[in-house]
Parts: sequence; structure tokens; C-alpha cells
Amino acid sequence: MTVEPEMVRVPAGPFVMGTSEAQIEELVRRSQEAGRWQAKARFRREQPQHTVTLAEFHIARYPVTVGAFQAFIAAGGYEQDQHWTAAGWRWRRSVHVPPPAFWDETWAGDARLPVVGVSWYEAFAYCRWLAAVTGRAYRLPSEAEWEKAARGTVGRIYPWGDQFDPRRCNTGAAGPGHSLPVGSHSPGDESVYGCGEMAGNASEWTLSLFRPYPYDAADGRETAEAEGPRVIRGGSWFKPEPRARASARGMNDPFFVDNDVGFRCACTGGRS
Repeated sequence: MTVEPEMVRVPAGPFVMGTSEAQIEELVRRSQEAGRWQAKARFRREQPQHTVTLAEFHIARYPVTVGAFQAFIAAGGYEQDQHWTAAGWRWRRSVHVPPPAFWDETWAGDARLPVVGVSWYEAFAYCRWLAAVTGRAYRLPSEAEWEKAARGTVGRIYPWGDQFDPRRCNTGAAGPGHSLPVGSHSPGDESVYGCGEMAGNASEWTLSLFRPYPYDAADGRETAEAEGPRVIRGGSWFKPEPRARASARGMNDPFFVDNDVGFRCACTGGRS
């Protein structure tokens, strides 16, 4: 059975992307972990802060769940090369998956958990498969779309506002040390558009190649068949407070898998 995600609309228009010097100074002032980030120059990934204008899009309210991903496995998504990038299909044939990594009772024993242990290749293939079987143009969100959905138009630091609140998200700061069913912190963790889970639980793959700012969608960073590390967004059950920020950027090779990395779908327009 195909499980379509609940989608929320993000209207067209500009938003503030990245992190300002003033925001960094305030974060460092109140957080030792942020001070360590500054010492490692990790904030530089998020600068300069700039304005980006996006067309209207829709994005899933929650990450893809174990139950939803099970439908992809059951439908033979791992055996259908048309859903994969060329590099992804070579990877798939070489490592002999499925199922995803960490497909056990802890990480996949509840259908409501966010699916983790998926590579960028698998996340991309799932979205393309879902588009094929539903007729809707599902895909991975760009990192700009993900950030706008998480922080709104005025540059919120966290989806709910500018102050970190460990009660609103599942992070390494105060969480149980594992993922939780999606929606466990909603509606308190949701962005202005109604997106949940964007500050914790599972970090998320985006379509985007990791490249410097300013963000420019036309420079090739949104090319699916291009090679290079892909951007990972959002905090997780394992990550420290600075990663819970909406502007924080992580990245890894498209074949990378971990037990705190999943994804969510986006969609442009209606039927494909």
C-alpha cells in the first residue's frame, strides 16, 4: 500500500537564508556547544546571510516513516532502476540492499518512526517511485526550500522562534537517546507553515549538493545526476543544540548512512 505524506503549502516569495554575525555572537554567548562550533568554523557554512526568493511549493509535514518506506520495499522499489540515479543504481547493485541499514527493532520496529539508515540514493529513489505510483511530482526538497519551510520568512533561529527549547524537540541535549514516532512533539515544534520534526528526531537529506553561499539554484547544485556531497538539514536525537537551528548545514557523501539520518518529500504543483 502506498502511503502519501500529509503536505503543507509554502507560498512563493523571499526569505532570509543563513546566519548573521549577530546571531552567531548571541548563540556563542549563551551556549558552550555553539562556542565549539565557532572554534571549528562551522558557522561559516551558513554565511553570508542573504535573501532567497522561491516559487510556491509543498513539503511534507513530517519525515518519511518506516511504514511509508516499507511500501517502497514491498513494491520492488529496490529492483526498479528507473527510480534511481545512475550512480545510485550502481551503488544499489554493489552493496546488495535492501533493506536500509539499521532496519531492526530499535530503529524500524514501529511504523511511526522516521525511517533512518537511508542513503541519499535511497531517499531520491523513494521520492521518484512515489511520484510514479501517485502521479504527483514528489521529490526531495532543495536545502533552500527546507530552510524556508523550517524558519519562515523572517529568519527564525528555530522553527518555533529564536530561543532553544529542549521540550520542543528530540535532540542530544535532552532526548531519550533514540528516535521517537513522528509527531511526538507537535504542535509545539512546528514552523509557521505547520512543518514538524525540523529541529530534531532525524536529520534529513535534501536534493542540494553542498556548495558555498550565496545560494543559487541555477548553478548546478540541484542537479540530481551530479557528483558530490549532499546537504543534510535539521537536528536529530543524537545531534547537539546548534544542529537544531533551521539554518544549520551538514553534508555527506550520497552513499552515507547513519541511524539519525532520514528525509522528507517535497512537491511542486499538482499532478505530474
